[in-house]
This record gives sequence, C-alpha cells and structure tokens, in this order.
Amino acid sequence: MSERARTDYGEIEVSQEAVAMIAGATAVRCYGVVGMVPRGMRQGVGELLGRENLAQGVEVKFEGNEARIDLWVVISYGVKIPEVARNLMEAVRYEVERMAGIPVREVNVNVVGVKVYE
Repeated sequence: MSERARTDYGEIEVSQEAVAMIAGATAVRCYGVVGMVPRGMRQGVGELLGRENLAQGVEVKFEGNEARIDLWVVISYGVKIPEVARNLMEAVRYEVERMAGIPVREVNVNVVGVKVYE
C-alpha cells in the first residue's frame, strides 16, 4: 500500500516502506533510544536491529490521507521513558511530514526493553 498524490507534473507515490525507513532512521537518532526491535516482539529483546533493518521496528498504516506509525524501541537505562517517548513521537512526526509530505495522525511508541550499560 502507498500514499499517492497528483500534481501538474505527474503522480507521486510514497510507499509504507519508505515512510517506515524515515521513521526508523529518525528514531535511532533520538536521545535515549538504543535501537529498534522487530515489530510485535513482546518477549525479551533478542537482538537490536542494525541500520539496514530499521523499517522492521516500524509499522506504518495509511488511513485516508494520513499515516499512523507504530515503533518498537529499546531505551537506555536511566532516562525518563515518557520524556524520551514524547520526543521520539514529535521527531518522527516532524521528519515524516517534512520528507514525505504525508500528514501523521499518530505515532505510538512501544518500549520493549531497557538496555543497561556496565
């Protein structure tokens, strides 16, 4: 599925995968986010995804002309989880709207783990 727009010059199509890559790349740059995990992973954090797999920690659904984005992340120990999640939501919304031109209805953050550094 993709989001389409028609212009005087032709048609623009932005895929869910493209939006997921934008959201994933933005997420791993946010302070307090250690990495992404495969979407839907609920029992422990098997492995953090590398940069080439960022879209696997993101689910994008188009509802009308808006996007709903779900993220599965691991947070660094010692940070305020609600504050990191709020910053993450704002950053992902801003970057997706700026880069893809698609309005974002909501960004949901699922914290599946906390990474402790020794």
